[in-house]
Amino acid sequence: MNKWIFLLAILTGIILFILIISLPRKKNERVASIEGIDDLEVAKAFEKMTNFFPFKILRRRILSELKYYELNGSLVDVGCGSGNLVVQIAHKFKDLDIIAIDISKEILNLAIQRAAKNHLSEKIKFKIGDVDNVPLNDKSVDFIISSLSLHHWNNPKLAFNEFFRVLKDDGIILIFDFRRNSRKFFYGLLTFATKIVVPDALKKINEPLGSLKAGYTAEEVKAMFTDLNVNDYEFKSYLAWMFIAIKKP
Repeated sequence: MNKWIFLLAILTGIILFILIISLPRKKNERVASIEGIDDLEVAKAFEKMTNFFPFKILRRRILSELKYYELNGSLVDVGCGSGNLVVQIAHKFKDLDIIAIDISKEILNLAIQRAAKNHLSEKIKFKIGDVDNVPLNDKSVDFIISSLSLHHWNNPKLAFNEFFRVLKDDGIILIFDFRRNSRKFFYGLLTFATKIVVPDALKKINEPLGSLKAGYTAEEVKAMFTDLNVNDYEFKSYLAWMFIAIKKP
């Protein structure tokens, strides 16, 4: 009996997967979104949401991608949020010198608390900063990582140039973000989650659906790189997100 239940579960999973990928992708204009995480209640609500299962899966995917790069020297997490990812990176890559940066003092304090609980206070340095003005010296770091942040940047081209400034020669930027033209299934899933489980503080600022609508398409990102004369990059797109590795030009 257990064998048949197992086979049925696999068959159901395959059918669901086929149904999901067969749904068309959304085609809508980009709508800019501002997180508003300078509000303590919003920061706490974001922290709560990052513990939801889909975000745990995404962090797992990010860590899986990182294994393809020889992470050594120094790494900066720009837009670190409440520190979920950077703490896991610190555990996994013990020889890295790590700096975590966020524009919000409120949410950065949550990240500092998380690092302390994981006995990583001396391992991770925390700084207040913005993608347009990274508080680091020229050519001072080997890697920059940013997850679920690109869609909030006011001026992505300016931000990338700022990243290139602080990167050492041959340094690498790793970007993980939503893609706006996700499958309609994912839009439906986020809409449902917003109504049922998302904290009220996030509903007021239309999150997380607002972040998805503020995301970029692969074509838009590649056009951005053309304008920046960036040619050495790898782009991977998935159901609802994209991974981009960019080598400093």
